[in-house]
Amino acid sequence: MRGVSADDDPLEVDGLVLSGERLVGVSLDRPQLTDVQASDCDLSGVVLSAFAVRRSRAVRTRLRDCVWGGGLLQDVAFDDCPTDGLVLRFTTLQRVTFTDCRLAGADFYGATFDRVVFERCDLTRAQFDAATVKGLELRRCDLAGVTGALSLRGASMDVDDLPALAPSLAREVGITLT
Repeated sequence: MRGVSADDDPLEVDGLVLSGERLVGVSLDRPQLTDVQASDCDLSGVVLSAFAVRRSRAVRTRLRDCVWGGGLLQDVAFDDCPTDGLVLRFTTLQRVTFTDCRLAGADFYGATFDRVVFERCDLTRAQFDAATVKGLELRRCDLAGVTGALSLRGASMDVDDLPALAPSLAREVGITLT
């Protein structure tokens, strides 16, 4: 695949099924991806800008150093996906689920969460700064060391997850912990 320049029509992909594939260093501007299924894949250095991904699913697919910015994830599910360096800055997530995913250090700066569920996910050190919550559920997630905890206002979460989030909340309201 090649990058798409401003003079090109956006790439449109519909109904693609990937199994055990490896995509490295792909950069796309304004791609429209619909009904894409990826299982047991490795995506490394995949850069998407001004994108739309709809009705898609990733299962056991590694997302390493992927930067997906200024786009839309709609009706998308991520199951058992490990990540390293995942960036979803300024992305709108609508009806998206993350189940059993390792999202440590993920960057959700300026993201909008609209009916999003994180279930049994490792969100340690994730960045939620300047995020907007319209509908967000955090179920049995590790939230230790997150930033932007105040941006999670309006989210619902398991009470058992609160102790891991408490130091981040305290730091953001100016409480010094000793």
